[in-house]
Amino acid sequence: MVKKILLVDDHPAIRASIGAELLRKNIAEQVFEAGNSEEGYDKAVFLNPDLIVMDISLYGASGIELTKKILQRIPGTKIVMLSMYSKVIYITESLKAGAKGYILKEADMDSIMDGIKKVLSGETYVDSRISSKVIASLISPGEELEQPENSTYDTLSSREQEILRLLAEGREIRDIAKELCISSKTVINHRTNIMQKLNCSNMVELIKYAIHIGLVDA
Repeated sequence: MVKKILLVDDHPAIRASIGAELLRKNIAEQVFEAGNSEEGYDKAVFLNPDLIVMDISLYGASGIELTKKILQRIPGTKIVMLSMYSKVIYITESLKAGAKGYILKEADMDSIMDGIKKVLSGETYVDSRISSKVIASLISPGEELEQPENSTYDTLSSREQEILRLLAEGREIRDIAKELCISSKTVINHRTNIMQKLNCSNMVELIKYAIHIGLVDA
């Protein structure tokens, strides 16, 4: 069977280098590309690829949100997250969304190819440099993470989780609105809802919360 792989990443150079290696190593016979979440969804539905390699940070929607959307439309699609983030929260949320692999972008090309091959063969793959503690939490999804606030984090919608991360990274309201293709007023409304759900009275508390659960670095 022809292996079709779709690469969804907003960096053309990353798509080109991974695509070339997939073809060179005969891991894929056809490689397709998408540069944002909307294009990624449309191509996933049209192509029904054997595997999708997807970044978490995408223009329009997060890779986690897009994973959920794609799997609702075409269940069983294998998805690998290729991300710069090694935080527990990103990994657990990605696998909970249905991704079958999580690879760090800083990995060498051989490691990336190895992870993709393992997911294609039916395995679940997590980058070997992620701590054993994190892996244990992924293997045992019924166990709670150490931070008790994570249960509160789960009450946020995927959009609210995305906006929380961007706010905690210090992004301006107008920049968040532009990146997510929504109005500044909508971002402000989301921020208000997030602060209410997390019981944070100001941005300092919100940022402290995000640091505490490992969403951003201190």
